[in-house]
Amino acid sequence: MPFPQVKTFKQIIGRYVESGPGRRTMATKMTPSLRRYRDYSAVGRKAYLVEDLEDGALPLYDKDPIVPAYAVAEAGNSIAVLVDSQRVVVPLFEIATLPMIPLTQIRERRYDEIKRTIELGVAGVKEKEDTRVFATQNALATDPDNPHLDINVSAPLMADSISDAIAAIEEHGLRAARIFMNGRDYSDIRKFDRDVIDPETMQFLLRTGYIGKIYGCQVIRSRVIAPGTVYICGEREYFGRFPVRTELTVINADRPDLRMVGYSIFEQVGVLAYNFLASQRILVSGRTAG
Repeated sequence: MPFPQVKTFKQIIGRYVESGPGRRTMATKMTPSLRRYRDYSAVGRKAYLVEDLEDGALPLYDKDPIVPAYAVAEAGNSIAVLVDSQRVVVPLFEIATLPMIPLTQIRERRYDEIKRTIELGVAGVKEKEDTRVFATQNALATDPDNPHLDINVSAPLMADSISDAIAAIEEHGLRAARIFMNGRDYSDIRKFDRDVIDPETMQFLLRTGYIGKIYGCQVIRSRVIAPGTVYICGEREYFGRFPVRTELTVINADRPDLRMVGYSIFEQVGVLAYNFLASQRILVSGRTAG
């Protein structure tokens, strides 16, 4: 039985060049669109315990009951405590976009416009999600019942300020888990001295420009966060909930009458930040967007 003929790379390219569709396919694969920014990836929900809601389930959560204990004298009676727990209803919101592409433009582009449109639509929904998430954390920080006042410092951001913010959470027996900040504030972390960064981490920083953790907390950057604002959050289960009714979905929404290809990109989620004690905000004065 003869072996199948193996085509060389030159032969494959020659086959594509012979026809118009082949040349368009090559152009699509070889010429990406000109981009200004990286596509956005959602990071805000990392601070929350994400829970998928079953069909018909409501986003209801019961607060932990308060059960105080009392010292009882010898031969004394136990003290009865009336337990009362409160219920929280999380309002869900929908984020959506409906990009439409004229059929006449699809053949004109030297890249896969349909694929790129979906990518940008998904990134836009994720960015709006984080905008809502960090607005919730701002509301938590400015709530008059919040016992944790903002830590106000002058630029640059120092390790002492981060340590104080973590201590504000650890004071209550909780553990700080994540630090969210803008890339402008992250630049201050690269300038920390050897008293904060060990030699091994310093070598990794010089090689990659990235530090993943500080004092055991994961450091996460987002351009949605305003420069000069830093959030320190406790562990997910003690900070908040992120109920998801409909995860990010992409469905066809073509308009043949208008000769357009369309996609409906949407999600339905909710954000609940309920624990003042597991949150601390740092405000860095003199820091503006570049």
